Amino acid sequence: MKNLFMLDVDGTLVDSCQMDHECFSEAVYDVTGLTVPDDWGGYTNVTDAGIIEELIDSHELQREKIMLFREIKRVFTHKLADAIAQQGLKPLPGAVAFIDEMRYMPTVALAIATGGWEETARMKLKAAGFNIDGIVFSSCSDAMSRSEVMALAAFRAKQDYGVHFERRIYFGDGVWDKQATQSLNYEFVAVGDKVEHDVRVSNFTNPRAILGKLGIEESQRQYA
Repeated sequence: MKNLFMLDVDGTLVDSCQMDHECFSEAVYDVTGLTVPDDWGGYTNVTDAGIIEELIDSHELQREKIMLFREIKRVFTHKLADAIAQQGLKPLPGAVAFIDEMRYMPTVALAIATGGWEETARMKLKAAGFNIDGIVFSSCSDAMSRSEVMALAAFRAKQDYGVHFERRIYFGDGVWDKQATQSLNYEFVAVGDKVEHDVRVSNFTNPRAILGKLGIEESQRQYA
């Protein structure tokens, strides 16, 4: 039996929320002239694709939907690459080592489940120093809603590992992350201080403590 650890990207593994928000909002405005509200919690689907879908539908631009999606994604990717080249990106403290160590935990399987597009999410992870080769990955390139992205990550992990997961645990930093876990009946670990939750970590600098919070006893033997 394994425990599936699913992790968000922006604000969870990578300190990229501000950069991502600025580049995304600028791309939407450049292509459509529309302003993306700062409070993303007001959207039905808080994913890159979901936000664009709602903006297009609310401004009656459905006839141009396919073109707008492609162009916004292209401009966003270009802006993000430029911003990373100029400013760099940092992982959350301890996050790179946490991912590397969890690869070798016999009772843990890893998956990335992000509301961003696959191309841009992988770009940010690489820039922040993560090696995610071989880790199950799902994004809004696969599904519109965050809960669908997470469910797909769990399905792909089950296919890859060929095992039944005793627990499915999602690490995220947003209210929408918590809401999605509740809809799927997954466990949630709040990363940072933006979400009220009983299981919370500030960062990933102490893997043993994180595993202890989750009651995964193998942490005692692995890190003793």
